[in-house]
Amino acid sequence: MTVNEVIAAYLRFRAKKSQITAELEAKVSELDAKMEKLENWIREQADAQGVTSFKGSSGTAFITTTDYAQVADWDAMLDFIKTNNAYDMLEKRVSKTAVRGYIDMNKAVPAGVNYGTKLSVNVRKPTKKVSD
Repeated sequence: MTVNEVIAAYLRFRAKKSQITAELEAKVSELDAKMEKLENWIREQADAQGVTSFKGSSGTAFITTTDYAQVADWDAMLDFIKTNNAYDMLEKRVSKTAVRGYIDMNKAVPAGVNYGTKLSVNVRKPTKKVSD
């Protein structure tokens, strides 16, 4: 083989890899959309029934709550931290625990932060019970 032939083969493989990756991503995206619809249905059922979990022979579905704090405006956030001596909020990201504490105490979100709560539906396969 020549160097040119090896380069040509490499480029063919890279193109094929890109094609396969794109096809796979499209299939995964389609499955993600279907799973999201099922998660939304489970969440609606949980809300309607006033429960946070379902257990059946196929598995268990349960709702979890996750807080998140994203900085929308770093300049505003850093000014807020300096002005309020709130350095406990500063990590490589803002500390969601410290932000949640501030919100609880002040009934307001610090300047420069987008804060929210995300509900997630989790589904697990049933686990086999160990017999004694």
